[in-house]
Amino acid sequence: IVNRGAFKLTLYKDLKPVKTYGIAVGQVGLETPAGLYHIQNKAINPAWTKPNSDWIPEGERGQVVPGGTAANPLKARWLGIFAGAGIHGIDPSEYSSIGHNASHGCVRMRIPDVIDVYDKTDVGTPVFVA
Repeated sequence: IVNRGAFKLTLYKDLKPVKTYGIAVGQVGLETPAGLYHIQNKAINPAWTKPNSDWIPEGERGQVVPGGTAANPLKARWLGIFAGAGIHGIDPSEYSSIGHNASHGCVRMRIPDVIDVYDKTDVGTPVFVA
């Protein structure tokens, strides 16, 4: 369960909470979408394709940033949940964004936390964003 208002992601097993992590969610105008989703895909050190969005310079839209590079904002792990939105790690220099509306719609996590969630979930795992 992703609790946007509390900036928390709680992992459940057999309907019992196992662990809760601090997160950042979408900023005003780029909110993390509420609803029931499922993990659609997972990746280790994923490549990032710059989206066709106003916050990306027009000439850079569609460019692919290789995974595992300093320029790639999807640090360590990716769990895709809905139309380009997902759960991913962030650079330690951005850890101060945890607990805030700071992303472009994704759920941001500290690297050790997103690795932990990645290792404990499978494609198809339900994700409820409230």
